[in-house]
Amino acid sequence: MGKKKEINILLLGETGVGKSTFINAFINYLKFDTLEDAKSGELDCLISSKFSIMDDNFKTRPIKIGDDDPNEQLDTVGTSATQGCKSYLFQVEHNVHIRLIDTPGIGDTRGIDQDKKNFENILKYLGHHKYLNGICILLKPNQSRLNVIFKFCIQELLSHIHKNAKDNIVFCFTNARGTFYRPGDTLPALQSQLNELKERSGVEIQTNRDTMYCFDNESFRFLAAIKGGITFTEEDEKSFAESWKRSVDESFKLFTHLASSKPHKIKDTLSLNHARKIVIVLSKPLAEIGQLIQVNISLIREQQNDIENFSQSIEQLEDRLYIPQIDLEPVQLGYPRTVCTSQSCVEVLTIGENNSLKKVNYKTHCHTRCYLTNVECDVINNSALKGCSAMKNEICKICGCKWDKHMHITYENKNVIKHIVDLNVENQIKETKSFQDKKKAIIEDKQKRIDQLKQEQQIITDINVKFAQFLRQSAIAIFNNVYADYLDHFIEQEKIKKCVDPDNYDDEILKGIETSKIVYMEKIEAIKKAIENNDPSVPPISPEDISNLEEQLYTLPINGQTLKNIKDGAERGLTNVFRYEEKSYWRSLSGEGRFMNRFIRFIRSF
Repeated sequence: MGKKKEINILLLGETGVGKSTFINAFINYLKFDTLEDAKSGELDCLISSKFSIMDDNFKTRPIKIGDDDPNEQLDTVGTSATQGCKSYLFQVEHNVHIRLIDTPGIGDTRGIDQDKKNFENILKYLGHHKYLNGICILLKPNQSRLNVIFKFCIQELLSHIHKNAKDNIVFCFTNARGTFYRPGDTLPALQSQLNELKERSGVEIQTNRDTMYCFDNESFRFLAAIKGGITFTEEDEKSFAESWKRSVDESFKLFTHLASSKPHKIKDTLSLNHARKIVIVLSKPLAEIGQLIQVNISLIREQQNDIENFSQSIEQLEDRLYIPQIDLEPVQLGYPRTVCTSQSCVEVLTIGENNSLKKVNYKTHCHTRCYLTNVECDVINNSALKGCSAMKNEICKICGCKWDKHMHITYENKNVIKHIVDLNVENQIKETKSFQDKKKAIIEDKQKRIDQLKQEQQIITDINVKFAQFLRQSAIAIFNNVYADYLDHFIEQEKIKKCVDPDNYDDEILKGIETSKIVYMEKIEAIKKAIENNDPSVPPISPEDISNLEEQLYTLPINGQTLKNIKDGAERGLTNVFRYEEKSYWRSLSGEGRFMNRFIRFIRSF
């Protein structure tokens, strides 16, 4: 009987490129070698489809095939017809199956955030399978320029896929009859983007005869129209008959190539994305801790200066043994909130025992309970917020600021002031007799705390560099440096504090965060060059390493627990519930058509 073999193929493409038509055509290519055979046979339609065609009198006739499917939206213009992933499983022989995985179209009119959600759901769907033989990116052959949305989505897709999958990527050009069954004007634009990708990440995705396939699925629509009672000229029918034959032959080449390719282990991509999520979720909490470290260093230095100039009694001096520390405690809002972050819409609150510290408070709640879907939290310049009900023509009706100054939040950080006392140090200092020795010991103790905070900042920076290194080494495309973006956000916060009260602002806080960013970016550049030069001193980082680095962060003596609390709060805000439903289409095709017989012989040969 032999071991069961599955050939898993993922289909991706822009909304309207024809993924569903490709699947409908494929099942009929398997059954019928020629259009003449298909005309006399029974049309197979796996996915409901609707299109219009003109008859001999130039009247538009609607053609609808297949039964209604809640997974397909046929009447919503611009919205991806396929609403969720769905697999179609074809039995070639008793132990050989082909699985085509249909996906929602890229460039949905609901926006880039809907595309991001679709990518996340694709990955979760793939988690139910062990490997992929092919990743087919469907393109129209006559696009001299790839539009901005599609270019973004290609980058988004490739940032989720492990580098190991690069040899499983193929490009399928639909509607290729008009370009003489060649890639057409799309190829130079595609190659230009892939060259940019190679320069950025060092990953080369080939465009050659083994990775490019040209079809014309219009012949399937022609067949559906005939079945729907539309008549065509003999010349039209001859043209579509040639199109059918070419598409059958091209399908055979595509599937034999993918069946013989080394499968991509899906666990590699899933491990990459699990680690990627850790990195993304930790980005803002780590930047917040970086800001907190500089604030606490400022507090301790202020106390050091106070003790240096202290001239009162020993007893009063010993009352200053404690080390001041501000911690952050995340407070869940219980609902999403849209706030404005522009300087005119925030307030700076004074905190601390001497009101010497400042905190930026997002006082302008533009939409207190904003249940807009697919919005990333704690992200400035998030285009999804254009859809918030507080916005009109991209301007907030509440505060008058542009949409890009707004942010979605699900938690707030409460500042908690603590007094930290090391009992061992306290006893040692109390045993010291002279006033000056006590002052010196207290100042040294506080300096030790400053050094510990600086060491934790260095560890945080180094681990963030390793996070970036992992993504650069593992993903095909590199995503934006989120940690650096958040550092910029907190640098801007500190500038607002300074602007409000320049005389009482400690410039060292702002300088400390700016220095952290400079050091981080310098290390990132060094890592990039080392990777480009295949420097053996920069070993690869695995997903397991990322998990270990995450745990290392939580063991930081001063800020570890605070970081974990903030990260847990952020993670709860990002939770997106995914309901998986396996929908497979089974059809035995053994012995049907020349394509099928050739393919069976090919499968048996290896």
